[in-house]
Amino acid sequence: MSETTQLVVDKTDDITVVRFAKETVLDARHIDSVSKEMFSLIENDGCLKMVLDLGSVVMLSSQTLGVLLQIKQKLDPLDGKLILAGIDPKLYRVFKVTSLNNVFEFFDNVELAVEHFKTEGA
Repeated sequence: MSETTQLVVDKTDDITVVRFAKETVLDARHIDSVSKEMFSLIENDGCLKMVLDLGSVVMLSSQTLGVLLQIKQKLDPLDGKLILAGIDPKLYRVFKVTSLNNVFEFFDNVELAVEHFKTEGA
């Protein structure tokens, strides 16, 4: 059993909520670990409906944005989806400046994102 060190993962039915264990995702080693753990959730655990809770995150690097795009690219052909939730308005500006606000779906909080997944499948 692999121990998740960079992420806190909660699964309810077929929806996986992922939170970063730290409020900044900046250094290369941390980002590499996060990406491996996220990819493992998809590839090994079959997590296709993912909510990434960014509520406690205050800084992301451009490399982290690249990892989020890679996760989306892994999920798309599997009919999976990554939703970002609880993002701070200052952090959201990074997504807007890079036009990634048009690539990802955002919800104000995890509860709304989970509810979206539940009603989307109905």
